[in-house]
Amino acid sequence: MKRNAILVILLIATLAAASAQVDPITFSAVMPKDARSMGMGGAFRVFSQGYSSFFGNPAGFAGTTNSLTLADISAWAYLAPTSENVGRVQKIIEGTATDSDILGWAGDWIVSNHGLGAGASVGGGWVGKKGVAVGVTLVTDEVAYGDSLLGSKLVSATQANAIIGFAYPLNIGPVRVKAGADGRVFYRMQSDPTAGWPFSTILNDVLNETFSADSLDLYGGYGFAADAGLVFGIGPVMLGFTARDFGLEFKVGSFTAQDLIDNNISALPLSGTTTATLTPSYTAGLGLRFFENSKIEPSVYAEVDDPIALFSSSDILADLFTSLHAGAQIRLLNFLNIRGGLNKGWYSLGAGLDLSFLEIDAAFFTEELGAYPGDKGRSGISVQAAIRLGR
Repeated sequence: MKRNAILVILLIATLAAASAQVDPITFSAVMPKDARSMGMGGAFRVFSQGYSSFFGNPAGFAGTTNSLTLADISAWAYLAPTSENVGRVQKIIEGTATDSDILGWAGDWIVSNHGLGAGASVGGGWVGKKGVAVGVTLVTDEVAYGDSLLGSKLVSATQANAIIGFAYPLNIGPVRVKAGADGRVFYRMQSDPTAGWPFSTILNDVLNETFSADSLDLYGGYGFAADAGLVFGIGPVMLGFTARDFGLEFKVGSFTAQDLIDNNISALPLSGTTTATLTPSYTAGLGLRFFENSKIEPSVYAEVDDPIALFSSSDILADLFTSLHAGAQIRLLNFLNIRGGLNKGWYSLGAGLDLSFLEIDAAFFTEELGAYPGDKGRSGISVQAAIRLGR
């Protein structure tokens, strides 16, 4: 009798524990909005080379030269670069804008631009001609969104990565093949990805000088992830595929933004009781690169997100345009780059200079957040500078 009672109790406890389990928090990738790719409509992930392959296709580690990136820094802002907006920002910087002006402009930017925010990335690394790559990166992205200023939410996401990768080139007759993979240990800091923080309250407190970051809760924890990719080439034609952010579930704990402001590193949790997971992503692409390393080198790229889902779509053509990133670049005299692109139906434009070991790039872009091209475009500007030895 006692044994049966114990079994019943254990069964009830097991069922209760199972029913109490909740789905893990899902974190999407924190990707840099670097000027090179954003100037080409968000393309050039599948056919990335050198340092860019830490965020793109690990097959790009299979280069022909050694490349040492001492520093690669990108910064971007989600704000349409119109003359009116430039004037507004200038007044805020000069201190001539009133609090009501700032609140009104912020509400306008959030609604009309489908978001207001900024981000940055910094990193460095070594990519050897034998296909071995080692790098460290840090990416942060903060954006406020909503149907009005009063109901807007601010979502913050930051991820630091230490990466080891390897790629191998192989020639099969006229076909060039590059295969690569990498492993990453990362630390993720993230506000609640769905609830966010009340942006209007934060902005009001900042303007009234009563802001406190103690109420801004964050998740934090470390995990492991892997990426892999392939690139096939014949003549100027390239086909590629990459899969990113495959990893095990990891645990995150809680802390506040005030801990970061106070530089209280010991408050950052290494683990916790909340389960989190990264969302894997897949990208396929087609590229054309002509007259490589000549004085005029044009190239064209087209990439689609989640190509596997397209095969099960009831309207492949419509879904194709909602996931398409297309771009072109013309490289002149081996130092000047002019770029243009189409990011899910929105135009982008960029340019860059490669001056010996210094690279400088800038781009204007719009990205689609809605269900179809032209639904919810968020515009912005991105700038990038890098100190790089080798290509």
